[in-house]
Amino acid sequence: MDIRRMPLWVSRNATVMSNDIVKAVIEDQGEITIELSSLNIQGGRVNALSIPYFRGTGIGVLSDENTDWYKSKQRTYTAGGIYFTFPSSDEEHILTSNTYWMLRRYGSESNYGGVWRLSEMKSREENNRYHISKIDIMLPADPVLYTYIKITNTDEVDLDYNLSIHSMLSAPFLESGCLISSSSADFTAFPPNLREVAFNRLKSGQHFNDLKHCPGLRGQNIDLSYVPGPTSTYDYIMGELKRDTELGYTSIINPRQQLLYTTFFPGVGSKLSDEYLKFPNIDFSFNYLGRMDSPWALYEGGTPQVFSLTTGFGFMNHHGVFNSPMNNTLKSGESKVIVFGNGFTSFDNPRIGGGFYSVEKAEHGLVFKRTKSYAYLQCDYSFKTVINIAEKILSSNE
Repeated sequence: MDIRRMPLWVSRNATVMSNDIVKAVIEDQGEITIELSSLNIQGGRVNALSIPYFRGTGIGVLSDENTDWYKSKQRTYTAGGIYFTFPSSDEEHILTSNTYWMLRRYGSESNYGGVWRLSEMKSREENNRYHISKIDIMLPADPVLYTYIKITNTDEVDLDYNLSIHSMLSAPFLESGCLISSSSADFTAFPPNLREVAFNRLKSGQHFNDLKHCPGLRGQNIDLSYVPGPTSTYDYIMGELKRDTELGYTSIINPRQQLLYTTFFPGVGSKLSDEYLKFPNIDFSFNYLGRMDSPWALYEGGTPQVFSLTTGFGFMNHHGVFNSPMNNTLKSGESKVIVFGNGFTSFDNPRIGGGFYSVEKAEHGLVFKRTKSYAYLQCDYSFKTVINIAEKILSSNE
């Protein structure tokens, strides 16, 4: 186990956390994880996360001479990796993803032998006041980066919010032939919004329940579970979990490198107490060289430069197409906790490269099963150990 600090660019620093399997690099600015790497079956270390060519290295987008090219949006200036968005995506306000976080402490944990880091941010904006403590944890034998986030509304008025956690994936992990799966039972596609210049493959507004059978724009069937080569298209879909889903997940398999990336989180049927948020929605953004707006292209309407897949979960504004609430409220003085894990590991049996049929809970991890073949991810899917460690860190911080 190892944890240490390192400088990245001017006025930007990061924390490196690692065990014998995975390594994570978490940047202070925006609390964005820009590396979660593991060894593939050939022995090469691969970062699953995207660091797009246009990612800025300065203090922030507003001080960059190319701010107009980035549309003056911090989320494009620091795009990529694993990122947390709260309380909305409106950059006119202070958000978790467009501000600087303060690293408070980091170190090792004696009971389980893991390493951890504690960071915080505060918003003092009128009608948008909140405090967040974020703890990232890595355990010795788990190829997982665990995250515990405590949000407190410090305002005298209620705070309406949506929140989401996303992972942006790209080469060398993401390539044609990769397979996509999730725990969602109902999907629908959305058209590009006003700021996006792109062509769709999917017909928007129609529900479907299987990523292998998605309605195409020209009436054809499209298999979204399979990553194709460049299609010059960009599609965004959202899914809703069944009410009895205890553990939600999204996963991506690379058959050639025999690597599995997965995000798991408490579903709406989780047995965790009401203090913990249980999530109803997942989403995917399929950018297969399909974004023609800057900075995704060199100029507005230009040739796309980024091939990526973004997968996420949370409480999302789904415009009323699902049964789950579109907006949520954090009462004045109220706190809520988020827990989730991002796992990245290789698997020995090449048959799993053809996809798995079920995800089953074992005593100390998750089994991604294909008839008699399986891939195993050792992990704390109940989050009991993660919560225990995080609560001790927070109590000693008071």
